[in-house]
Amino acid sequence: MSTGRHRLASPAAATTRKAVRSPLGITAIVVALIATAAIAVPAGLNALGCGETRYLRVSTTQSVAPVLREAATEFNSDDPSYGGTCVYAQVDEIAPHRIMDSLSGNRPGDSTITPHVWVPESSAWVELARVSSGGAHGIETDPPSLASSPVVLAAPPDAEGMPAQDDADWTMLLPGERDPDRPVVMVDPNRGADGMTVMQAVRAHLGTGDDADTAMTDFVRDVQLDSTFGEIDLTSVFTGSAAARDRTAPVIAVPEQAVVSYNLRRADSAPELQAYYIGDGTVSLDYPYVTTTVDSALGSAAADLYEVVRGDEYRDRLRELGFRDPGGEASSLLASQPGVIAAAPPTHEDLTGDALLASITDWNRLSMPSRTLVLADASAGMAENLDGGLPRIEIAKRAALLGLSLFPDETDMGLWLMAEGYGPSGRDKAADMHPLGAADDGDVTRRREMVDVAENLEVEGGGSRLYDNILAAYDEVQAGYQEDKINSVILLTAGQDEGSSEISHEELVAALQDRFDPRRPVTMFIIGFGDGAEERELAAIARATSGSSFVTDDPDEIGDFFLSSISRRLCVPDCDN
Repeated sequence: MSTGRHRLASPAAATTRKAVRSPLGITAIVVALIATAAIAVPAGLNALGCGETRYLRVSTTQSVAPVLREAATEFNSDDPSYGGTCVYAQVDEIAPHRIMDSLSGNRPGDSTITPHVWVPESSAWVELARVSSGGAHGIETDPPSLASSPVVLAAPPDAEGMPAQDDADWTMLLPGERDPDRPVVMVDPNRGADGMTVMQAVRAHLGTGDDADTAMTDFVRDVQLDSTFGEIDLTSVFTGSAAARDRTAPVIAVPEQAVVSYNLRRADSAPELQAYYIGDGTVSLDYPYVTTTVDSALGSAAADLYEVVRGDEYRDRLRELGFRDPGGEASSLLASQPGVIAAAPPTHEDLTGDALLASITDWNRLSMPSRTLVLADASAGMAENLDGGLPRIEIAKRAALLGLSLFPDETDMGLWLMAEGYGPSGRDKAADMHPLGAADDGDVTRRREMVDVAENLEVEGGGSRLYDNILAAYDEVQAGYQEDKINSVILLTAGQDEGSSEISHEELVAALQDRFDPRRPVTMFIIGFGDGAEERELAAIARATSGSSFVTDDPDEIGDFFLSSISRRLCVPDCDN
């Protein structure tokens, strides 16, 4: 897995900062305020002639919003009235996941943002709203499409290692299948259907099983730091600056329309981008016009607004912005744009129901922050050489340092050392739980502190008090359980207790089975070093918590073991042991 490279700034954050700083950004904000006022003013002027004045709330994506605002202005200019009720359309850009939650009743406090008309980028959001725990009520079941745009991969045409434009493959996003310095940028699948598309496609390629879960873990951990939380503005990634030109260009999963929009407005110093189409098929975003209200006046207004926006004038505006027609056909204008292929690419409709939920669940479980207590063995058994090579304690150091490199700054991590040499408790609480990226008063991060402890780890001597320490560590993590994190204990050990604990192996397993709560799981991940480790005993301990154990005499396998352990998140609490 690629490590150590510079990560990209958040495109959304960069765009916001740029807009606020620049004169053009200030102008855009003023224009937006004027546009909002222009929509609201007719209602105020006409209020005396209406029995009631109401607003048709329309929520859509950033890319489609300009067209819907123009259509709303035309709709409002006719002073529409329905049975004495005047209705005026207002268009807002609200993240689709917030709308989905509001429609499904998952966030009752957000009822003020629930739209009467919803135009997300994909019907996948409508499907998610229907299959959510609350279930969406009053939502249109067969909405018409305003436009379409296939999900593509975007990169400069001269980017090294890229395939033919019409023969890209989702596998090129996987670690090991691309230049390790080339980042993959995608929308967090919780925030965009293009991100869901990537996750569904990667999972379909990898299949199921332990090896597939480990590969999926490698993929998510590699791309999550470059994922964004909203529509990707390619101009904020390819800025044309010297720094941007000097770094390896990322490959970005976006709608084709985003590539067209970027090429039309990119800086002269920024590279032109090319859309790479997936040879085996991709998902086409369909921008459905969804009526969510059952109110008769608002429903009639929604139908009339649709008649406006589906007119030739606004179809042409959508084409000018780089969209295809609903059936996937490219206009002559789109066909003339650089970086795209006019012929409709092969598409599929796999992004529905269970596949959607699975893709988002995989991402959330694998990218969720961790809360982990590392329990490292410093007993006399760790002084023994591993298969005639380095002492076990040296391998434990390497494992601890590797583990630290795999966890992001948001991880809460603590470190206990165990050996009878530490005194009556048989352990030294070297570092309590703390975010790895947080710094103390001397600006030394917890990660740096733990690296120092790991690098200076030495054998303390005596027995390990293995079973006593495992139970104490488990109780420590469970007592401070946090719902929004993966809670676990990672054990690095010679794998022998040799009667040093007050409890037996059988008592430990029974205690862990009793403590394990599937609704609040704390999981044991165990790495044992050398053939002296009690492999069966360690496996039984891990199984009691839906965890996993590995015993090895090959230091090079430890990285794979960490990834495999992390992949267990996909099955906890129902892992098949």
